[in-house]
Amino acid sequence: MSDNRPSHERQRGIALPAIPLVAAVAFGFALLGVMLAATACWSGDHMSMMRRGSAGADQTPVVTDQAQVTVEMRGFEFFPAKLTVNAGTELTWVNRDNVPHNAIADGSAFDSGTMNGGESWSVVLDEAGTYRYVCTFHPGMEATLTVR
Repeated sequence: MSDNRPSHERQRGIALPAIPLVAAVAFGFALLGVMLAATACWSGDHMSMMRRGSAGADQTPVVTDQAQVTVEMRGFEFFPAKLTVNAGTELTWVNRDNVPHNAIADGSAFDSGTMNGGESWSVVLDEAGTYRYVCTFHPGMEATLTVR
C-alpha cells in the first residue's frame, strides 16, 4: 500500500514516536550524572582522609608497661601511631570506622586480616624489635610498634 501523503508529513509521523525515546535517554544521562556527582562527593572525602596519613606526626608516642594494650583504628589513623610495649604484651586492634581496615606488619610479623567496623583482633609478640605496619586498604595509614 502506498502512502500518498507529502514527504514532510511522512517524516513528522516517524519523529513523533522517537520523542519518548529521546526523553528517556536524556533522563538516563541526567540520572547518571547525579549518581556520579554523589559518588565523587563521597569518594573525594574518603580519598582526602586516606591521603592524610597517620605516621603519627601529630600524635604523642605512647610507652607503656601494661600487659594489655588497645590500638584503635579511627578516622583512617592508628591510635597510637607510635607505641612501645614490653615483649609478651597482648595487643588488640579495634576498628572504630565504618570501613574495613587491617594491620599488616612488614616482614609478616603479624597480619590481622580484614576487620570490618566494630571488629577486633589480638596478638602477643614475644620478640623484641621495631615493627612498622600499615592498613593495606588505605595508603598512608601506617604506624610503628616497638617491642622491648
